[in-house]
Amino acid sequence: MSRTRYNSPRREQAAAATRQAILDAARELFATQGYSRTTVGQIAEVAQVAANTVYVSVGGKAQLLAAIMDYGSGDPAAAEALAAVARSTRPAEVIRLTAKGVRIVYERHAQGVAILIDSAKVDPAAAEIYQEAVARFRAGLDQCAARLEQLGALGSTKEGRASDVFWYLFGFMSWRTLTTDLGWSWDEAEQWLAQRAIDALLTRSRRTQ
Repeated sequence: MSRTRYNSPRREQAAAATRQAILDAARELFATQGYSRTTVGQIAEVAQVAANTVYVSVGGKAQLLAAIMDYGSGDPAAAEALAAVARSTRPAEVIRLTAKGVRIVYERHAQGVAILIDSAKVDPAAAEIYQEAVARFRAGLDQCAARLEQLGALGSTKEGRASDVFWYLFGFMSWRTLTTDLGWSWDEAEQWLAQRAIDALLTRSRRTQ
């Protein structure tokens, strides 16, 4: 019994390391040669494991893609940003905290998001994962919009419309367009998008609060 307890942590660590190696290999290959052209066998070769190990540890290509996205959605920075938003009593600060939190998470996981966006165009399973990722992302933005409503900062703007504005400005495509397509720095993109949200949602008297 003691031997089992002694070896169990080692087995768990080995399994976790294997899973991470598989996810790293999948992310690299999805990014460099595309989701549709990547095979489980290729992922196994890069991860230096058997193909069956990929299936047992994570699953097929769709499960690998979902696991890559789960890693991003579980980033502690997201929860930290939402907690800061919930504490803030200043509308403009709520928006800037939202922009900062989204920027941190997106910047860390931009490669995974790019893989998902591109994969969703060619694979139905990837498209479903993309919709799930969008739903989780928007749920967080909804909390930020709800905080503005609690503070009475939206005026005649409905909370649902504020959520739409947040998604339009802070969603996947806005960051990708500014930082990847146009070459803006992450700082420039964060500050510009935050100001656009402040201008769109807050009355002039609230924009400096």
